[in-house]
Amino acid sequence: MRQVLDGYEQTPHILLIGGAGNHSGVPRHLTHLTEAIDPRGKVTILSDQNEGGFDAAIQKGAQHITIKGLAARRNIPRILTAWIMLIRFLNGRDFDLIWFHARLPSLLGRLALALRIWRTATPVAVTFHGLPFGRGRRPLESSFSLCIEKWLLSLAPPHHLVMLNDEMAERFVAAVSAGRTTRHAIHVLQNCSDIGPLKHEKKPGQKHLVMTGRSGWQKDYASAVKLFAALPPHFLLSLCGSGTQHGAFQHKIGRRVATQVLERIRFVGPVSDVRPYLEKADAYLLTSRYEGVPIGAIEAFEAGLPVLLSPFEGAQDLVDKHPCAMILDIDNVASTAAKIVALLDRYERNQASYCAETRGVWRKHWSFDRFREDCCALITKLQHPVLNQRHCDQTDLAPPRGADRRGPIQAVEQVGDR
Repeated sequence: MRQVLDGYEQTPHILLIGGAGNHSGVPRHLTHLTEAIDPRGKVTILSDQNEGGFDAAIQKGAQHITIKGLAARRNIPRILTAWIMLIRFLNGRDFDLIWFHARLPSLLGRLALALRIWRTATPVAVTFHGLPFGRGRRPLESSFSLCIEKWLLSLAPPHHLVMLNDEMAERFVAAVSAGRTTRHAIHVLQNCSDIGPLKHEKKPGQKHLVMTGRSGWQKDYASAVKLFAALPPHFLLSLCGSGTQHGAFQHKIGRRVATQVLERIRFVGPVSDVRPYLEKADAYLLTSRYEGVPIGAIEAFEAGLPVLLSPFEGAQDLVDKHPCAMILDIDNVASTAAKIVALLDRYERNQASYCAETRGVWRKHWSFDRFREDCCALITKLQHPVLNQRHCDQTDLAPPRGADRRGPIQAVEQVGDR
């Protein structure tokens, strides 16, 4: 007899709503949720076209449904079409929990609730994988997003708000004002990683930095290569993420550094498995302008690697937990480069000890075992509609790697292209 989540008399059906279907943070998070929920519930994932990011979730038993345009950014007609298709889908299906994740579909869904063009008795939850306002965001974008968020909190029916850590929850409440959040329930469910054991294959005499993330303004690859150019010539840099394989991106990077520096940069592109790159890495680099809790950095913790982070909101908390990490001063690359060299030399002298300590931090905060436990506890709370009272629940994470749950890949249903 199959296990079911507490509070359900039968297996619950949970809808997870994402955006882009490439290899990035939200698809990985939804894959972790799918594995944590299975076999205690049925999972359907709704997103834009799957470009490999949801393959693992489908293999673990999730059904995938496509609405094109859920990852659109500046194409207004396409966004409006996606909004109409999303509302039609939500009005025509029954679920026990509807859980938004990516920014655009979360905005569209909550806007439909606020305008009362989508009415539902099903509990609704929204995970913020990063606050859409605050430090690092473009000022106009940040101000507009904050105004929209305040309006949605004031007018949308009560729903669940899920943050990635306590600090993010506190920043959110401070920005929108506590009064606007009292109608809603705030929870915390941290990210996790589960890359498994690695076999490190480092070359003597070389230092290899790895950075993950799709090309674009957020990740600030320009600052990454500016810093890299100040490092000694025995350093290598691998850029892994959607867009880094394109000629236009490589040309843009090439204009910022000398030829001999460009020759030490590897443009990898999207990767379905980051482990081969972490196995050869000496440190993980991330120069983002803003983040939530980046899965790439958590994977570096699991791999036992040093982490080098720009001063985005939340970065200091990660560095404080790590025994061999630093915040980067991009405005002073010469001294920052010297500090990186010293940090990696210190790590190399006591690698086994640092690696074990770093993995211990990962196991405490971001292991899949903990995520599974916290995820199941949270879903038990999310199944209940939000009453007009504020909850602030702390959830850390975890779940073990159990028996192989992989099932056959199910057919992908597409909405709007019939």
